[in-house]
Amino acid sequence: MPPATKSSGKNLETETPLYAVLLADSFNERFRPITLEKPRCLLPLCNTPLIEYTLEFLAVAGVQEVVLFCREHADQIKAYLNASKWNRPHSPIKITTIITPEARSVGDVLRELDAKQLIDSDFILVCGDVVSNINLEQVLEAHRERKLVDKNAIMTMVVKEASPFHRTRAFSESSIFVLDGQTNECVHYEAVEIFPRKRRMVMDLEVFQKHTDVQIRNDLIDCQIDICSVEVPALFTENFDYQDIRNDFVYGILTSDLLGKTIYCHTVKDAYAARVRSLQTYDAISKDMLSRWTYPIVPDSNLQARDGYEFMRGQIYKEQDVVLARSCVLGERILIGTGTEIAGNSQITNTVIGRRVKIGPNVIIDGAYIWDDVTIKANCSVSRSILANGVVLEEKVIVNKGCLLSFNVVVGPNITLAPYTKLTTRLASPQYDGDEEGEREVVKVDAEDNQDEEIRKTEYDRQVIGALGIGYLWKDENLEEDDQDPRNLQVSSLAYDLSTLKMSGSESSASVISDDSEEESSDTEQQRQRKEEEDDDFSREVAQTLERAFAEGHTVENTVLELKALKMASNATFHDLRTVVIPCVLGQIDTQKFLFANQKEFASHVLTQWSPLISEVIHSSFDQLDALYILQEHCAARQESHARLLAPLLQQLYELEVVEEDAIIVWYNSDRAKGVGAGLATKQQEIVENIKKLRNMMTPFVKC
Repeated sequence: MPPATKSSGKNLETETPLYAVLLADSFNERFRPITLEKPRCLLPLCNTPLIEYTLEFLAVAGVQEVVLFCREHADQIKAYLNASKWNRPHSPIKITTIITPEARSVGDVLRELDAKQLIDSDFILVCGDVVSNINLEQVLEAHRERKLVDKNAIMTMVVKEASPFHRTRAFSESSIFVLDGQTNECVHYEAVEIFPRKRRMVMDLEVFQKHTDVQIRNDLIDCQIDICSVEVPALFTENFDYQDIRNDFVYGILTSDLLGKTIYCHTVKDAYAARVRSLQTYDAISKDMLSRWTYPIVPDSNLQARDGYEFMRGQIYKEQDVVLARSCVLGERILIGTGTEIAGNSQITNTVIGRRVKIGPNVIIDGAYIWDDVTIKANCSVSRSILANGVVLEEKVIVNKGCLLSFNVVVGPNITLAPYTKLTTRLASPQYDGDEEGEREVVKVDAEDNQDEEIRKTEYDRQVIGALGIGYLWKDENLEEDDQDPRNLQVSSLAYDLSTLKMSGSESSASVISDDSEEESSDTEQQRQRKEEEDDDFSREVAQTLERAFAEGHTVENTVLELKALKMASNATFHDLRTVVIPCVLGQIDTQKFLFANQKEFASHVLTQWSPLISEVIHSSFDQLDALYILQEHCAARQESHARLLAPLLQQLYELEVVEEDAIIVWYNSDRAKGVGAGLATKQQEIVENIKKLRNMMTPFVKC
């Protein structure tokens, strides 16, 4: 029998269980007041808690043991994990939960990890709000091979190559990575915030002496996924000044002459990876998931056992037991949870709707996130906002963009919320003094407790929340470090708009706004003008393409290919295409011949020939409604020549199956149609009535 031989270090590395350290806390307050009641890692992203995506990502990577650190709402996190699939006997990973109530930063967590000596090999460090489909096996293999060559290598940071304007990039913060072009060693790192503007970067000349090929990269998104050696927690213990993993640890290692440690970057191009850093990235990642950029991490993958989503045309995801009124209009990119009911004449697009949501008639929702058990009554409007569990909107409530309504808030009736309004049922304690070591103490208002009912009624601002409202106005104060520019918090909010970054008199002091404010305002105006010029260029190119197609007799198929190429190159939407395609096609019509032609002549008419082109830019009932508005506005702008054209056009488009009767009826009854073109819509009553006669008697709701 031959003597036993020692295994190689590589084999031992392979045999060692793969560990991950999962940070359940973000150590910032960008999601407040919602995170006063629920931790960020349990907030729903497309109706699935964020931590589910992170754990699924780690399980696919082959992680066997996860050490999860949590501080706030630890009881909720433990309860969720105990009831989840990750606590079952056949779970691929074992989760050890450690509560660190004293931790105030990532540095404190890693020092706690070093003190407990729970891990004795390389591990993956990741936050509990990461969504990714990266193949980590390749990253881990590259990290191990790198360590064989460079004994001082202690960390590999995973970064994703993307344009500076990629929507999953956090607009309030960015990173500059200076890399060795040959080895991908990170030789310098610098964090960059949008305000105040950074115009220069200081680097040690020695960097260029040691590395002949240096790349300065600002096109990399920091995925906040790190492969760390066991030395990393020990270095945090040795340096108590290390708090943040990037600004303190990485920067400190790269600028230290004594430690002699090296850090590398692993760049991915084709995979998806992003972290929900803020409300802005929450919105961006949600849209990416609905658009299937995150595949296979998509809603219809049904990560949770109770999920049952089906993928439908128009990027619509729907569970069973959803009740939709016949006359409701669904646009693109919509997710609807089970038990939800949507009443008649409601229009919804680009929206995530949770479970057991009740939406009344004549409601308009665009770009919103409606969580579980929300009630929205008749004639409400919600735009690019978040409504947390249990929120109630009474009748005729308008929620403008950027609003955040926390759990069980009630608003209305007849109330309009200003943009970026935040409401909560919890009050901040006056004992909170803003100390960076302290926490804002909150008091929960129990609606069932009648003892202080009269006091609460006097405290409510009825002008803000309405006569039946429940909730308090939340103001972001002392949420970040003292040197944090408040404008960075504004651009990281939901539905951010740089043009709104105008400070009040108290905020416009020298300590808040630098001398570059006029230049920054000029930059914002330049960005707006550049966007308008790009839109004009796109419209011009589309119109020229259509003119060539009409003149040279191109086929519809070839024309569609050209238009889609223009759309992708300009990052435009199908709405942008419709606003050009429909008027251009109508421009080819001889109005006199069209109005007085008989049905036989209709068959050879230009509209019959090019109606398939219009159909190619219409993918849903919401698109049909949008096309009808564009058609009406085009005719209204040309009263003399087109006032009599709208009715025959509607009839023709309906007969050619470009638009359906439901879309025409919703259009006819809408306030927008009645207010365009001095009553053009009212002249079409005969057509609408004829279409109504074609429909059999139907129940007001169709169970889907």
